Amino acid sequence: MYSPLNTNGNAAAFETGPVSGRFAAVYSEVQNSRIDHALPLPSVLRNPFKVVQGPPSSAAGNPDEIAKLFPNLFGQPSAMLVPNEADSLRSDLKLKIGVVLSGGQAPGGHNVISGIFDYLQDRAKGSILYGFRGGPAGIMKCKYIELNADYIYPYRNQ
Repeated sequence: MYSPLNTNGNAAAFETGPVSGRFAAVYSEVQNSRIDHALPLPSVLRNPFKVVQGPPSSAAGNPDEIAKLFPNLFGQPSAMLVPNEADSLRSDLKLKIGVVLSGGQAPGGHNVISGIFDYLQDRAKGSILYGFRGGPAGIMKCKYIELNADYIYPYRNQ
């Protein structure tokens, strides 16, 4: 599929290959057998859950130095998913979630991103998943793309 790639909402850039840059048609027999393999969903995501604040962030070493470097982040509470009796995610709630695309080795990362996408499609219809290209620098430089089914498919289980 060839389509314009809107990188940051300001201008459309055109790619000369498929949307994702990957050609599933040239995958090996093993890759083809894996691409549609369904992976188990973590138990906390199978049922309603809520997000609760966990303990504050810390550092294994040099906490004072790290706190100076990241004054707005260090010590912030972590987030935990816990089971919830009531379905806390309203069906009309549209989320915007961003993930960092490292561009390098990140074992299991494709499956995590695919899982987030699938969850949003199933439980929060109309939500948008963005991918920040080039690692954390992509966040700072506003280099992002909207991840859709066509983009994600060639990366599943790869």
